[in-house]
Amino acid sequence: MLKKYILPLLFTCLVASASAAHITGIFKNAAAGDRVELFIPHYYVDGHSDNFWAELDGDRAFTIEARLAEPQLAFLKYNDDRLPVFLEPNDTLVIRADVFQFPVVVHFAGRGSANNRLLQQYFKQFPPDFDELNNIRFKIGQWWAVVEQTMNERMEALPPAEFKAYLDDRKKASSDLLDDFSSKNPGALSPAFFDWMAAEITYFWGYHLLFYGHVYTNRYQIQPEFFDFLNDAPIINDAIGSDWYRSFLQALMARQVAKTGQTDNFYANQYALAGEMLSGKSLAFFRSEMIRMAFTGERYREILPYYTNFLQTNEYPAYDAKITGLYEKIVRVSPGVAAPAFTGNDVDGRAVRLAQFRGRVVYLNFWASWCSACLKKMEIFNDYAAELNNRGVEIVNISIDENPANWQASLDARGFKGHNLLASSGYERNIALVFGVETVPQYFIISKNGSFADKPAGNQPEDIKNQLLQLAARSY
Repeated sequence: MLKKYILPLLFTCLVASASAAHITGIFKNAAAGDRVELFIPHYYVDGHSDNFWAELDGDRAFTIEARLAEPQLAFLKYNDDRLPVFLEPNDTLVIRADVFQFPVVVHFAGRGSANNRLLQQYFKQFPPDFDELNNIRFKIGQWWAVVEQTMNERMEALPPAEFKAYLDDRKKASSDLLDDFSSKNPGALSPAFFDWMAAEITYFWGYHLLFYGHVYTNRYQIQPEFFDFLNDAPIINDAIGSDWYRSFLQALMARQVAKTGQTDNFYANQYALAGEMLSGKSLAFFRSEMIRMAFTGERYREILPYYTNFLQTNEYPAYDAKITGLYEKIVRVSPGVAAPAFTGNDVDGRAVRLAQFRGRVVYLNFWASWCSACLKKMEIFNDYAAELNNRGVEIVNISIDENPANWQASLDARGFKGHNLLASSGYERNIALVFGVETVPQYFIISKNGSFADKPAGNQPEDIKNQLLQLAARSY
């Protein structure tokens, strides 16, 4: 039975693209036509993720060909269950499972089978929590560091020596598992997986010690020698596919800049520091990530001088795509650029044109009825509305809701002031698309002459209000 599915797989390998991984398998007790998906989050390279899928045939078999940029974790999904698997370019993996036991009991074959058998053992011994809702966040400089809630509770309960001992024990047990499997199965693990696994073990340990030492430094009066563990966590590593390595790298660099006490040019300072401390893929990843974070965090003026530098000096072009698309979006809405014209209907069916507000400052706010952060912010702006309007500022709220009834119900319940439109009411094109809005909350400030204006350094409602009033007070 196994040969029946391996032979077509090998043939596919011969004709497919060089970087493709091939996943095939059988789901016993499934229904023909059921969908199997493979989710590959390679956003850290190019800013995107892929979702490949296939339907089970009459034999309950499937085949998926997936492109990968780096050896990394992917997630095989069936119904609401998902199985983490390790894949690398040119990999082959055969999966057999019973839907009533998936993802707990899975049998692997193919080139990547040994890698995933060990991965399964590792995750059984140290169960990961991939649910972001179970994470809490603390700031290191301007970077939000993330830790699982259960781990944070352990940090709160254990003093430095005991917490480090806990992580040391976990690191040793993980390393013993890797060494034991390697010795019992010589040559079975691929070099890429071994390096990835070693990185996961080392940087899980290093990241959580770094997080603990920074966030709880005052609580436990942590001494400088606590950070001697950094001598055993090399800063440069080619295992970029390791999420824990990337997190460790960002936490370390953010801390290095935060220790200087500088609050301005946080991303630019990290970009420059990376040139002194990093090289290879580590440098390409980190610098592209700093540009991405600054672009998406409305700090594009700070990082813009480094954008061209990155494109000219980066040795790994795959990372260019992460920032070039963002740059093109930002250029269209940069300060001084004329805001695109639009016309849409307000809640009463009246035509609203951006051009009609020439001579007044416009606060253009994109939101949705299901966005709690949007609603909270708009309630605050309700309190500002009268003052803003009296001093020359127009509030234009544009909802990206697809269901007009939800939009109307939210307006009826909350009474948002200003001009209220649906993005889909745009006469020529959806207004959100005109402004490149893909997520909410998001806003733009448009000056009296119809061009985009600078946003404030802070993103709190009070910061935005003050910026609007300052612009309105100018002659033009």
